[in-house]
Amino acid sequence: MKKAKLFWSYRIDHTEQWLSQMARDGYHLTRFNPLLRLFSFDKGPSTSTSYAIQYDKTEITSGLLTSGWETATTSGKWRILKNESLEITSRPMRDAILRRTRLHAYIFLILSTLWLTLQFPFFFIWGIASHATTGKIMVMPILIPLIIFLSLAGLTVFIFRAYRKFEVKEMGATIEKSSLGQKVRKLRLGWMYQPLQTKEWLERLALEGLELESVTAAVFTFRETKPQLISYEVSFEPKVNTDFYSFHQDAGWKLKFTSNTTWLNYSIWAMPYEKGEEVPAFSYDTKEKMRYVRRAFAMNLSMGAFILLVSFQSLYVNIYIGSTPFFEWSLMGAIRILLVVCILAWIVLFTKIIAGYRREMKMLHL
Repeated sequence: MKKAKLFWSYRIDHTEQWLSQMARDGYHLTRFNPLLRLFSFDKGPSTSTSYAIQYDKTEITSGLLTSGWETATTSGKWRILKNESLEITSRPMRDAILRRTRLHAYIFLILSTLWLTLQFPFFFIWGIASHATTGKIMVMPILIPLIIFLSLAGLTVFIFRAYRKFEVKEMGATIEKSSLGQKVRKLRLGWMYQPLQTKEWLERLALEGLELESVTAAVFTFRETKPQLISYEVSFEPKVNTDFYSFHQDAGWKLKFTSNTTWLNYSIWAMPYEKGEEVPAFSYDTKEKMRYVRRAFAMNLSMGAFILLVSFQSLYVNIYIGSTPFFEWSLMGAIRILLVVCILAWIVLFTKIIAGYRREMKMLHL
């Protein structure tokens, strides 16, 4: 029997679970074709089999062999291992798969950006020409390029989300939530642009009896507890290594938040301590802290500038091809108003990024 699984290499954990379920149903993997996305199975008795997918040409390590792993099938760099042991003590490393998926995600991001960049002049010229001749913008000629772009963009988002979810799982980036104490939620907009001030804010709330449980966007969820001393760290890393989370967890830090994008990795960590003890910190070096702040500022500033540029460009195109009043009851009028609101919001945010950076650096110089 053959079965196709379209995005199997981007959802490794789901594929492994699917193969285990197939084995429980009596279908055992014999070979697969990664290009055609086809998996071949032989019918047999039901077994409890664990599967692990590798992307590596090297042989299976002795540690894996000792743990009961054996090769089910291979194809090129891909190797699928199986293990029928009841207790599995070790699992294969996934670094190569993470690098491959990350590379694919960036390739699709570049393709999406290039396609939009190459097609945008066509959209612009066609919009002007069709509006000049017919008084309205003809949508059909740009429909196919638009569908291609949306497909590329959708695939990019899918791969990035799948990659990040798998990466976080493999790195052990688990957030432990407490069920004790009343929940209290607080809103803090733009907290990632002011890491040191956010850190001090969280530590003040801990002294008031509010311990951070989780963060969703700008909403912070706390649990009411007794007043306690908790050191927080608001960290930004352009790209994290596979041991990023385990390194800090082994040192006693508890993860409270991690972002969903691997190339803008914000995380919030907490560690309780007793009065008289040294306050825990990622780094006690002021110069190193300044490097962290500058790195986060450079990324936030460049993203803010890019979004402002695109917004202004979109507003200019909207005004240029439109011959109607700026504010009117129409789709184009609504788009113009929306663009103005977005631009004003991003200008405020852009200002907060710069002001937050100046305050952060001043705090470090004190």
